[in-house]
Amino acid sequence: SFQDKEKFHKAVRFAQFYFIDTFILLCCGAEFHLLSFYLDTTKDDLKRYRQRSVYKLVQKFSMASTMEITSLSAVNDFYSYIVLAAGSNRALEVFDLNAGCSAAVIPEAHTRSIHQICQNKGSSFCTQQHEAYNLFMTTAAGDGIKLWDLRTLR
Repeated sequence: SFQDKEKFHKAVRFAQFYFIDTFILLCCGAEFHLLSFYLDTTKDDLKRYRQRSVYKLVQKFSMASTMEITSLSAVNDFYSYIVLAAGSNRALEVFDLNAGCSAAVIPEAHTRSIHQICQNKGSSFCTQQHEAYNLFMTTAAGDGIKLWDLRTLR
C-alpha cells in the first residue's frame, strides 16, 4: 500500500495501471488523476512496518459539464496517449495525455449514462491492421452497444 499523502474529495471509482505500468489512473468524481508511483520491495525485518512506497500526483484531468465519471478506459498493453472517459451527463470525452488536454467531446453519446468503455487492445494470438486500434465500444443500460472510430468520432 502507499503512504496516504493526498485525500480524495470523493470515493475512488476506477483505478488501473497505465502506459505499460508506468503510471496509475484513478477516477474521483468528475476528474481522473494521473499518478506516478514507487513500490519499495526491500525486506527489512526491523523496519517492516515503516512504509516507503509512495505515489505522486502528476496531473488532474476534469470532464466538462458532468458530476461523475461513470467509466474510464485506457490501454496499458502498449504505449497509447488516449484516455476515454464517460460522464453522468451521457457525454464521452477523449483525452490526449501527450498534449495534456481534452481532444474531443461527444455529447449525448447514449440515451443513458455509459457504464462500460472497451478499447481495442489487440491480441497476442493474431495480428490486426493498424487502423483497428482506433476502434472502441461503449454500452449503456437499455441503449445497447455502440462501436466507435476515434478518427471520425462516429
